[in-house]
Amino acid sequence: MYHIGVCDDEREVCIQLADMVYAYDRQMNIGIDVSIWNTGEALYQDLRNHRPIDLLFLDIELVSMDGIQIGRLIRTELANQDISIAYISAKSSYAMELFKIHPIDFLVKPVSDQDVHETIEEALRLYKRSNALFEYRANGYNCKLSYKNIVYFYSENKKVNIVTVDSMISFTGKIKDLTERLPKNFIQIHQSYIINMDHMYECSYETVRMRGGVQLNISQPYRKQVRKRIMDYAWGQDV
Repeated sequence: MYHIGVCDDEREVCIQLADMVYAYDRQMNIGIDVSIWNTGEALYQDLRNHRPIDLLFLDIELVSMDGIQIGRLIRTELANQDISIAYISAKSSYAMELFKIHPIDFLVKPVSDQDVHETIEEALRLYKRSNALFEYRANGYNCKLSYKNIVYFYSENKKVNIVTVDSMISFTGKIKDLTERLPKNFIQIHQSYIINMDHMYECSYETVRMRGGVQLNISQPYRKQVRKRIMDYAWGQDV
């Protein structure tokens, strides 16, 4: 079952979006469950109680706890990078406020069937990618690791170290041999480092701060390319 959430303080908008989602599901036969919330507080409480959501259509202009606050709490307090967030708004003026939240889409009301269907398709593609596995060989064993749990790779003394959300793993190899194998949310920032942009919390022209608080340098030869890739990725153009 694929779980889609809709949060908007206008009940009619929620019902309309849910109808669009179910119409897409009838056409594609995916198996989608839709949950609706009319306040940010109710949504956040259910998320804290581990309510499953794979894709969230989230109104920015909620009355009290707005969509930007909810997005930040999902990414930081709940440390959840897996939920795909598609913002919906009556305005089109939001910009860098959404950068750290990594929304996959920004839909301006009134939202069309095509808008919703294209967003679901993109979210499903990202869902499949995030559940893919990185394969490597260590200590004589063939091993697999979910890409979504990898924060970054770094090389040291002919070893590649994988820093995950809760551990570190090493295997014999070279960073340069990984670049063609990895999904597009991974980007090389240094001769010795490849990061997962899903776990990047802050960036400047010279550094990035990753999950766990570690700060990594972007070396001079990579800065222009990295800046463009990060900006494209933040707005869904490089996924």
